Amino acid sequence: MKINYNNKTFRVSGENEEATHFKYFQKGNIVWGEYEGGGVTKGTLIAKVDDEGILHMHYNHLNANLEFKLGKCISTPKILEDGKIELFEKYESINTAVVSKGEITLVEV
Repeated sequence: MKINYNNKTFRVSGENEEATHFKYFQKGNIVWGEYEGGGVTKGTLIAKVDDEGILHMHYNHLNANLEFKLGKCISTPKILEDGKIELFEKYESINTAVVSKGEITLVEV
């Protein structure tokens, strides 16, 4: 599935305007972006897109306590009825003594 992520903005599903929001850019099969809000002071990500439109990414950010968070994420897209993109993400933080894993859903705004 071909998906154009260039100049798309996402936020965490079900969250208010202060939630983490993401801005994506794309060139070919490479996606990169910036994010902040929801306890994230500033973050960046870089990903490659496979033939299914799935993003295989690495991310890093500083949280509100200025602690680094590094990790990896698989982000699976779904096209909603209104044509917007929803991303189901499985992430894993890799820079802490205890590896933390989780899932979130992002929606295009």
